[in-house]
Amino acid sequence: MNLPQLNVDGYLPPGIYFVELDEVLAQFGASIPTRQRQGNLLRLIVGSARKYPTIKRVLLWGSFVSAKPEPGDLDYSIVVDPRHSTTTIAPEDRRFFIPYNANIHYGVDRGYLLLREYPLDDYFRSLELICHDRDGQPRGILEVNCHD
Repeated sequence: MNLPQLNVDGYLPPGIYFVELDEVLAQFGASIPTRQRQGNLLRLIVGSARKYPTIKRVLLWGSFVSAKPEPGDLDYSIVVDPRHSTTTIAPEDRRFFIPYNANIHYGVDRGYLLLREYPLDDYFRSLELICHDRDGQPRGILEVNCHD
């Protein structure tokens, strides 16, 4: 899929866009050193997520998926299935997927790191929050599938 054009505010139009990791990196993770570092972090996150069948998707939102010249961080959430609570995360991956560790290493918002895909009402409520900026304006998000 080709990514949509950013709107006049420099954000993705409202919606959820299913993309390949390479598309995200080409558009948002290659231009300047800050974006390259965040893009490399995203590559590590998605690569690690693919080891775990209970991690379904990585959602990307915030300034990284915008025209902001130097995004402050990489905002991401992982979508997990109900069995994820029984999954053992390897020590080297805890910094990406365990809320406390992700917050310490990367400043990840612990409340939005893990989104359970069921029950659907809870999942949609979480999506509604990350599909808006701090001022309540709708923004698009990107979804990278972790498995075929």
